[in-house]
Amino acid sequence: AALVLGTIIPFVIIYIKNLLDTKINSRFDITDNSNIPFLGDIPTSETSGELMELSSRSSAAEAVRIVRTNLDFILSDKTEDECKVIFLTSTVSGEGKTFVSANLAATFSLSGKKVLLVGLDLRNPKLYEYLKVNPLGVSNYITKNDKPIESYIIPVEGYDNFDVLSSGSIPPNPTEILMNKKIKDLFENLKAQYDYIIVDTAPVSLVT
Repeated sequence: AALVLGTIIPFVIIYIKNLLDTKINSRFDITDNSNIPFLGDIPTSETSGELMELSSRSSAAEAVRIVRTNLDFILSDKTEDECKVIFLTSTVSGEGKTFVSANLAATFSLSGKKVLLVGLDLRNPKLYEYLKVNPLGVSNYITKNDKPIESYIIPVEGYDNFDVLSSGSIPPNPTEILMNKKIKDLFENLKAQYDYIIVDTAPVSLVT
């Protein structure tokens, strides 16, 4: 009886532990349980503060290229001259959405597309960790009406078709700024100038 219990109990504990596990541990937790299109999985990068370059051959760089290819496939119903706007978010902070946003934008630009990376995390912006950005950006453009949006956009050094628009000064009312009707006009204006707009947003489970 002791031998049988000693064999059964560990399996019961492991089964219950797996039954109560609500985290996504692999791609199969998504593909086996939902119909959500799976674009790829990106490993932790050894150089998390660096942008991808044309010569990058790390596992993270190759994974981002796979995501880019799969995104192109999913967006194939769009016409060639139509701007594609891609929003990236996560559940909580620190899951790597800014890293993915910046490197995905860099990858698209290296493929010859004209790309704009927009910081829309107005509470806790992180783009400055990866790029040299203008301290003034979206929040300043929305709250003031004295400059065109182009004056806030700067090119990324070392890339031919890669521009960045930062979130700007941290405002006391980020939700109200994002609800402003000027945001829609802003994107309509930018879509006429770029092939891809990659938007780094706030985590959906923490803030509005």
